[in-house]
Amino acid sequence: LVTYRVEVKTADKFAAGTDANVSVILYGKTGDSGKQALVGSGKNLFERNELSSFDLELADLGKLVKMRIEHDNSGLGASWCLDHVIITNVTSGDKYTFPCNQWIDKKKGNKELFRVLWPEGRKVEAGELAGAEDQQTEGQ
Repeated sequence: LVTYRVEVKTADKFAAGTDANVSVILYGKTGDSGKQALVGSGKNLFERNELSSFDLELADLGKLVKMRIEHDNSGLGASWCLDHVIITNVTSGDKYTFPCNQWIDKKKGNKELFRVLWPEGRKVEAGELAGAEDQQTEGQ
C-alpha cells in the first residue's frame, strides 16, 4: 500500500464552499482506487478559499492519468466551486495537479454532481473529453 495525499482547494468565490459529502476515484496506469470518501474530523471541510487535505492508503496505481470528484448534494449549502486538486504519492514523491475552477452543482456549470479531471499539462484527446462527460454518477 502507498499513501496518496489529496489536497482539495475550494475556489475563492461567493458561496463556493460545500457542506456535501465529497468522494474521489483516482485512475492510474495500473488500476483505479474505487470510490474513496474524503472525510475529516472536527473541521468544517471544503470552505471558500480553503485547502482540505486527506491521506488515502491505497494500492499503488502507477502514474495517475485522471480523477473523478463528486459530491452527494447533501446539506443546505451543497453547491461547490472546486478550484483544483493536488495529489501526491507520498511514497514516491510524484505530484499531480488537477485544475478544475468549475462548479459542481445541479444548477450551475454543467449541472452535474461530478467532474472528471486530467493532470495539468496533459494533452486531452477530443474523444476522451466527450466520453467523460457522458459517464453517469454511480448509484443514481
